[in-house]
Amino acid sequence: MRTTQSTLKLCSSLATILLLGSVGAAAQTMSVNPAAQPPQDASVDADTITVTGWKLRQLDVATPTGSRLGLSIRDTPATIDQIGADEILTRGFRTVEEATVSLPGITSGGSPGDPSLFSMRGFTGEQITLLHNGLYLGPANMINRPGNTFNIASIDVLKGPASVLYGQGAVGGAVNIVNKSPDFKADSVQFLGSYATFDTVSVGIGGNKILSDDLAARFDVSYHRTVGYVDRAGSNSFNATGALLFKPQDNLSIEFSVDYLKDDLSTYYGTPLVPAAFATDPIKGILTTVNGDVIDRALRFKNYNVSDNKAHSWQMWPKLVINWSPSDALTISNTSYYFHAERQWINAENYVFNRTTQQIDRDRFFVFHNQDLMGDQFTATFKHQLGGMENRLVLGADYSHLDFIRSRGFPDGDSVDPLNPNPGLFGPIVRRVSPTRWDQAALFGEDVLNLTPQLKLVTGVRAERLYLTRENFNVDGSFNAGTSFNRTYKLFNWRAGLVYDIAPSVTAYASYSTGKDPVGNNIFLVNAGENFGLSSSRQFEGGLKADLMNGRGSLTLAAYDIKRKNILTQVALDTVSNVGSQKSRGVEISGEMKVTPDWTLIASGAYVNAAYGSFVDPNYGIAASGNTPANVPKWVGNVWTTVRGVAGLPLEVGGGVKYVGKRFGNTANNLILKPYATGIVYATYAVSPNISLTGRVNNVWNKTFVQWADIYYPAQVMMGEPRRVEVSVLGRF
Repeated sequence: MRTTQSTLKLCSSLATILLLGSVGAAAQTMSVNPAAQPPQDASVDADTITVTGWKLRQLDVATPTGSRLGLSIRDTPATIDQIGADEILTRGFRTVEEATVSLPGITSGGSPGDPSLFSMRGFTGEQITLLHNGLYLGPANMINRPGNTFNIASIDVLKGPASVLYGQGAVGGAVNIVNKSPDFKADSVQFLGSYATFDTVSVGIGGNKILSDDLAARFDVSYHRTVGYVDRAGSNSFNATGALLFKPQDNLSIEFSVDYLKDDLSTYYGTPLVPAAFATDPIKGILTTVNGDVIDRALRFKNYNVSDNKAHSWQMWPKLVINWSPSDALTISNTSYYFHAERQWINAENYVFNRTTQQIDRDRFFVFHNQDLMGDQFTATFKHQLGGMENRLVLGADYSHLDFIRSRGFPDGDSVDPLNPNPGLFGPIVRRVSPTRWDQAALFGEDVLNLTPQLKLVTGVRAERLYLTRENFNVDGSFNAGTSFNRTYKLFNWRAGLVYDIAPSVTAYASYSTGKDPVGNNIFLVNAGENFGLSSSRQFEGGLKADLMNGRGSLTLAAYDIKRKNILTQVALDTVSNVGSQKSRGVEISGEMKVTPDWTLIASGAYVNAAYGSFVDPNYGIAASGNTPANVPKWVGNVWTTVRGVAGLPLEVGGGVKYVGKRFGNTANNLILKPYATGIVYATYAVSPNISLTGRVNNVWNKTFVQWADIYYPAQVMMGEPRRVEVSVLGRF
């Protein structure tokens, strides 16, 4: 009851604020259908850069992330958040991670071992599916990279279980990264250059070219690098994307694209916790521990990794998409793809303060990935009448084959001085190889039936078979039969939702959806001791989506209840059982409002009450029943504002604040990460209709905070980035 009352109070308070216009609108922003935009000021030429860090959200614009039916955001019975390329570039988000956490209710902060993990609706890591152009390439905590934003058109987020669309893994939601594509609108060129604190450089150039009446091309290339805010923890990323679009007829298109990424991640794995008596300058107000350990300011920017550390990857992804509409009633689509990736981690990752020696004890861990994934997805969309009612039906098939070879090892570690760590070298590498193969086949369907002009029924099903083979080999190359196994996973998921137009600009919805994910770890790592069926989840969600003030604003509201059961937990030495469960309930509200033609307010708030049900781990002494999952804040909020035409100049100023509430840094809930708020301010000046200059400050108050706590490294935490000052130039022609 207490949770329900808190939820209702939050909903009521935020809705009142938004409707009164003192705050307005969400940290998320949507790609805009130009035809649906409110009229621009008469003084603004259509070709002029209106750099804005915000565009009015269009609820009636279709997004493929929430459905293959071509439904608009308004007609999808789920929460969909989106941020487009213009907003990303103006706000200065240089990585996919930075842009995604600007959306409502999402936090992030994975270590280099799990780069760019997201948390939403009480779930984290591999329970959030990462998609590239709607395709699943593997568990998020394995395949995700921070990613450059210059090459992408948008980031879409579907909240809640999405296995009916994307298969195993999508319990908390799905994050879809959508690349820029060719079109026949016009030739265009875009470039970006920026320089920031920590010797941070971002550059990008790309454009669209119409080669003939039926052939268009697009190419984008970007590079991002920084020396980092921790010693010896720089990173860099190079991304090149290109595509050819062939459209010989209005009803036929063929697009071939290639995405290439090469990167070296930061190898900062965290700052170690030390006893308060050892610390020379304990940082106050960022965490509390059960034994009084603290973060010492003297260690804040130390790197305890080895000198020859590595977190490197490269990947190549060619894709062919064919769309054909032989009639108004039928559309056929087929996507064929191949994905290859190689990844390397060679590091000392675990840093534990030794109270006896007063040293930092370090481990050694290396892992290599070689991933080959090929697949094909076919859909047929039918538009017809069913009992005199308009109906749209999508039927499809999905197949993929994976070969994934993981080589790993745990050489002996060493110890270093906390204040003057000697990096040293990693040492010899002796591999143990673990190949994983799968053949995944699925049949799926979605349907939207217009029961009345105001009421729609949206349904979907997915039946899937996943044939998994896992082999483990010892250091000497001999086969380890005890930990190797094969299994066929059988998945069936469904969802159903009602969407009702209360008024022309106000829509209510209610839905039920299910999901599946591996019981204890991601599907790439599951071993014989974890040979259980997949965990299952279900979600109830209800909400409201509305346009306000004759199109000057919009509001979305969602309340949900998720339950996940059959979570893997350890019950004795070398013995595991799937006895755990987790519940997650919450509410999300977001909106935006154009207070004046030049002044915009944006806001969002999210509350979640997430807790384990039955969850006991006596081998490690943790009785976690009723505890909150690690890195899950109860409260997350965003506020953003922009003002154009300041002092009658082609000048836009703006800024925002993100608030992240208290979290726990471990399953036992005895490491408490304190709340924090960070701010960003910027000013953009259009020196010409096509070129703009921007000055930007991130973490404007230079707040010291803990961004994340990796549960696999319990003696250290990931500290957030200090203040960063940036200048950039953006051109569009």
